Order: sequence, then structure tokens, then C-alpha cells
Amino acid sequence: MHLCKKVFFILSSLILFNPLQVSADDHEAMLTAGELLSGCEENSSPGAPNQYCMRYLFGLIQTVLTLQQADQSPPIFCIDPQVTPIQEATDNMIAHLRSQSSRSNEDAQKIVLEGLNKNYPCSNQSKKPTYH
Repeated sequence: MHLCKKVFFILSSLILFNPLQVSADDHEAMLTAGELLSGCEENSSPGAPNQYCMRYLFGLIQTVLTLQQADQSPPIFCIDPQVTPIQEATDNMIAHLRSQSSRSNEDAQKIVLEGLNKNYPCSNQSKKPTYH
């Protein structure tokens, strides 16, 4: 499946299963990249991101992996938790959000998924992108 189609599928699924998304007219419920970055920068420093930010990333990764397994599609990112701790992955996510500051009003999930794909590409499809 093409990367854009995968991202669309994942975002659609996340929106469908997101309890905050009440209706199509309720755009206030969407977490923007700017809002996520603002929340991630509170009481955070390089190497020591805050719990809010780490939990967001961990939850998004787990959700995406679950949806990909259900769809049996190849992963769009591969993170080895033995090599990359969640703090480092979160710091990379924050750096990616900062680099995309011109897109701060866009959906945070979309920007973060693009960053995960860029920062953690899969060199071969046999890798298992799990984060426990």
C-alpha cells in the first residue's frame, strides 16, 4: 500500500475511533501540531520529555501498529525499543514538530506519522516495529 494511502487509512481509523471527534463540524476536538508541540514543551528538556508527550507518542505508535496488523499492511515506520528509548523517540518527534512549524494548524497525528516515517524508516519489511 502506498505511503499516502496508509497514512490516510490510519488517520481515518484514528478519527473513527477517537471519542473526542464528535462530529464533522467539531474541528475544535482535533489536536493540532501546534497544540501538541506546546504541550510537549511544558516542563520538558532534551533527553527528558514530559509524560504527556511520551504517552501521546507511545499511544499513537501502539494504535498504528494495531491497525497495521489488522490490515496486514507493511509498517510505515520501524522503531527498535532496544536501540531507541521512548525518550529519544519523543525528542525526535518534538524536533520534527518544530521543523514543521508552518503546519502548526494541521492534525498532529498526520505530522507525527510523517516524522516517524522519516526518522524511523524500515530497511526491510521483516522488522517488527513494536514498542513495549
